[in-house]
Amino acid sequence: MELKIFLSQIEKEKVPSNFTRFYEKYIDTNEAELNDIKINNKILHQSKLINYFKQDNSNEKITKDLNNALKKIKKNKKYFFSKKDIILVEAIKSDKIRVSKKYKNLYETNEFDMPSDIQVFINNGDMATAMLRIIEVIGQDELRNIDDDTMYFIISTLNQLNIDYLRNKILLKFLPLKV
Repeated sequence: MELKIFLSQIEKEKVPSNFTRFYEKYIDTNEAELNDIKINNKILHQSKLINYFKQDNSNEKITKDLNNALKKIKKNKKYFFSKKDIILVEAIKSDKIRVSKKYKNLYETNEFDMPSDIQVFINNGDMATAMLRIIEVIGQDELRNIDDDTMYFIISTLNQLNIDYLRNKILLKFLPLKV
């Protein structure tokens, strides 16, 4: 929400040409794309948990749904926890949703995936510079073309900065299957 407010204060004519697509993409919300999501409950990052990012659910419901999904995954020894699954769980956890301790070791996060300069900006409370650096990383790429490792540190940055509105929009473009 903060990014949209920030962008709405900038006149479109003053946006540099190399950031025009980014500006237009995040100043206008396209709700039609949210309806094109296909749910596949066999894969965590394509499951009904995606709905958490497009609508307000109670914390109790999402906690229950997440823990139930993790319980099924723990029973299924063949399930591979992908980077997209980790991104989904970490984004939900950053919203203060509690995950049962018995699922803590289902996956590992690599704290070293984030570029050190972005982490320094976050630690110093320099939200604007961190966001500009994220914009630089995204560049002219489509979000669906960004690799999982890069998206992991982008989402981690947005989680740490508490920019949930933008994070949710990015997750809804990156994680689910589209019809």
